[in-house]
Formats: sequence, structure tokens, C-alpha cells
Amino acid sequence: MGTGNSMSSNSLPAIVVVGYNRPDSLQRLLDSLNLANYQLDNIDLVISLDFCSGSLGGSTRKVAESFNWQHGKKRVILQTKNIGLRNHVLACGDLTKSYGAIILLEDDLSVGPDFYQFAKDALEFSGQQQSIGGVSLYNHQTNFLNHLPFEPIFDGYDNFYLQIASSWGQAWSRAQWTSFRSWYEEVEKSEHDNLASGTVPDGTVPKAVMNWPPTSWLKYFIRYLVATDKFFLYPHHSQTTNHSDSGTHIDKPNNRWQVPLAMRNNSLRFSSPAESLAVYDSHFELLQEKLKQLAPILNEFDFDVDLFGVKDPASFRQPYVLTSKKPSTHQLQFELVRKPIPVNFLKATPDSKRPTFYLCKTQGTSFESGLSLNNISEVEYFYGHLPIRTLLKNTFRYFLQKRK
Repeated sequence: MGTGNSMSSNSLPAIVVVGYNRPDSLQRLLDSLNLANYQLDNIDLVISLDFCSGSLGGSTRKVAESFNWQHGKKRVILQTKNIGLRNHVLACGDLTKSYGAIILLEDDLSVGPDFYQFAKDALEFSGQQQSIGGVSLYNHQTNFLNHLPFEPIFDGYDNFYLQIASSWGQAWSRAQWTSFRSWYEEVEKSEHDNLASGTVPDGTVPKAVMNWPPTSWLKYFIRYLVATDKFFLYPHHSQTTNHSDSGTHIDKPNNRWQVPLAMRNNSLRFSSPAESLAVYDSHFELLQEKLKQLAPILNEFDFDVDLFGVKDPASFRQPYVLTSKKPSTHQLQFELVRKPIPVNFLKATPDSKRPTFYLCKTQGTSFESGLSLNNISEVEYFYGHLPIRTLLKNTFRYFLQKRK
């Protein structure tokens, strides 16, 4: 069932909203879409709802059908049976066949005023780059693998790159989505059991990602990016934010993934992965070749990068590793005192009594745990803007509230 035409009447990216049974969340997102800037009034909006038989499903359908889209044509797609989040997103991605390019938004998001221009410009730019697998509208400020702050290098451009697909606001061209879909269908035939169980043949995708539930489409896309050596283009200033409402993957609502929204985008300047200094792998780690450009002291070594200390040592492929895991022996050591993290490698600190990072051989070396806020220097580095007394007091209050 739908309203409006099923084919795009123009070459502009269509906005595709994914919903299920959260009427209030859907209304909040749709309201933010109406308030955004478009410059044109021929933007196609598709609201796709998975089937839900309860009262929440009925309320959600009412929100979708009654919404007055002020910037173009609206189409509502109602699934006749419940297909689950993964299949729902896959079906919405397939709308690139009809619309050429889409901006996909799940219903627990809000958008910034200029999100559409960013997505449109980034799609146009990325279409010229074979190594870009999609565009994110969200800016990760937390490494979700260990929940420590993540601060990408600013190199003068409006974007950086992560080998992690975005699920909190993303855009694909038809070519980008078709490439993923072809890979996905082949992998489903040959490796579906491996992907579902969480075992990763090459060890380059985080174990935590592959252990996400079967409803996750995102873990498949991250595996695709790693397998094909592609990256997602991310904004330095977030164009969406995540309200983390209760839903398929969230039991209790929280503000953990809220980020500041960009209120205005001026002339955007994008870099390719080759031009950018800020290119990160699937573990939020800066690529070795980019780190060497920043820290010439490392040029004589070939090394894996494990600054957050999340990678499995069995996945190390280079003769050396630069890691926060304390090794049994090492060649160089570095303190954690400057921001962003890669700036700490401009100079080794052999006499430091509180080193955080080590360059060591991967073979014949045993490792302890990596960054985990187990010492005061790491706490001060990430959260030093808070007085220790305030930090301890609020942490105590937090755990008391969590127990209620």
C-alpha cells in the first residue's frame, strides 16, 4: 500500500524513513524533516513501516498516513507481514532501483537543518570514488567497541572515513547499494553460517560486531566494507542525532548516542580516502599509512594499529604492532598526553613512568589488556575536564540510579 508515485520524478535523493511501532519517535523525525532546508520542493519522501498488529502499529500507521510532507511527494509503504529490521532495511535499500539514490533514516533519529544538502553533495562526490561504500550523516564521538571517546583527526576537510557503515542516518547511490547487494547475496549462499555465528575467517571484523543479533543488517555491511576495502564517508559535524528510544536493539531509552547537530553547513569540502589523513579501520583505528604521515618516527616499521586495545592479537599480520596492550617487551613507548591520540607519536618517551602505547614485535610477545580507564592518567586524558570529586560523586549516583 502506498501514496504517491513509486518512481522518482527527479534525480534528487529520496528520503526513506524506516518505522515499526514507535509513533512518537516517527512523529519527531518527520517533524524535524519538515523543518529542514531543501531549497527545492520536489523531494520524494518514502515512509516504510514493518507490519505490527498491535495498537502501536495502528498509531504508527496513522502518523505516517496523516503526515503532511511540505517539500514534495509522499509515499507510504506498509508491509503485510513482519519482516524484521534487517530485511526491512534491505528492502528499503533496494529502493535505489527506483530513486537512484536514497537517504535512509530510522525513526529514532532527528536531522539537522542542512542534512539534505550534505547528503546530496557527499553522494555526488562519492560517486566518483570506487573506495567509498556509502555516506554517513552521523558522527561517532564514541568508539562503540569499548565506549571510550573517539576523536577523528581534522585535516582541513569536512569529512573523514571509517570502515564502519552507519545505521544512524546514511545515504547510498544506486551503484553503491547494488555493489553491496551483489556481495551480500553471494555471501548468504556461501558463508551465511559463519556470519550468523560470529566467526570471521580473516579476523579483521570486530568480534563484538559479528556477535550482534541476526536482526542486524549493519554487521553484514561492515563485513562487506572490510572484504572489499571500502569506507563510509563521515561528516566531521553530525547531520543526525540518535535518541536511542526503546526498540528492537534497545531495552531502555537513553541519551548515550546523542551528539551535537550541525546547525549550518557552508561550502563543503570533501577529501577522497587517498587525500584524507583521517581514514580509520573497522576498529576505529587510524590506518598505518596515515599514522606514518603524521609521525615519521614510525616510518621504519611495518605495524598493525591497536591503540584502543580491542583487536585480537591473533589478527595481527605485520611484524610489529602499535598498541595500548602492555607487552612483555617493546621497542618504543609513548605517553597519552596530547589530543587527538595520533599526535602522541610525534616523539617517543623512553623515560616515561606512565607510558600508554607501545611499539613491539607481534611474535613472541605476550600482552595485557589495553585502554580501559584502569589508571588515573587515562581517566584524566578522556575526562580530565571534570573535577575528580565531581566525577566520583556522579559515578556513584549513576550506579545507584541504575540499581533502582
